Amino acid sequence: MKKSLLAVLMALVLVVGVFAETWVVAGDFTFPPFTWDETGKGDYMGYEIDLAEALAEEMGVELKLVNAAWSGLIPGLNNGNYDSLITAMTITEERMQAVDFSTPYISVGLVVVAKQNNNSINSLDDLKGKTVAVQIGTTGDLAATEMNGIKQILRYETAPEAFQAVINGIADASVMDGPVARDFIRQQPKLLKVVVPEFTEELYGVVVKKGNKALLDKINDALKALEEKGVLDKIYNDWFGVSE
Repeated sequence: MKKSLLAVLMALVLVVGVFAETWVVAGDFTFPPFTWDETGKGDYMGYEIDLAEALAEEMGVELKLVNAAWSGLIPGLNNGNYDSLITAMTITEERMQAVDFSTPYISVGLVVVAKQNNNSINSLDDLKGKTVAVQIGTTGDLAATEMNGIKQILRYETAPEAFQAVINGIADASVMDGPVARDFIRQQPKLLKVVVPEFTEELYGVVVKKGNKALLDKINDALKALEEKGVLDKIYNDWFGVSE
């Protein structure tokens, strides 16, 4: 009798342990429509929030979201503060030296944004002699840095701050991920416009600490399962529409 009771208790502990496993996912949640805080009180929304929730459900873990500054995300991951990053992070050779990426879950491209009444910028060459605002450490920052002839690059911690610099006339244009730029413009259509459409193709992936193969395999398996079930397409279409 005592043996049976002990066995039951041990089984319960194991079951609780499985369901109590927490997956800590961090991101810079100031990047709509991918992620943002609807109320400023941790009510996170967006394409990547839905993706993270679907992945957590598929993996059978509890999801914990952490909003952190973009510049501190990879250091925080490598310090063990988070298990993963889901934060519109493009897979690049440079980043792959520091972290590991899952299989891509979306493809996007960079665009150039200017004020609605600005007709002087119609190509990348037109950025010569101009001041450009970017989000620090992003591929928009990298692309602007590699362009010849730009007068000045203003680097901001968040995308909205970069857009606001253009609105305020501090910068002539901003280089930003297309979905993020278009979402901002939809909300304030009389202020900004896309003057140069997608001029790159970029892939986003879930980020894990370098060498964490067990977690990476688990995430990749979950992404594959969600793709086969049609869940990835549904989440994409919910936020970007079939025609995007």
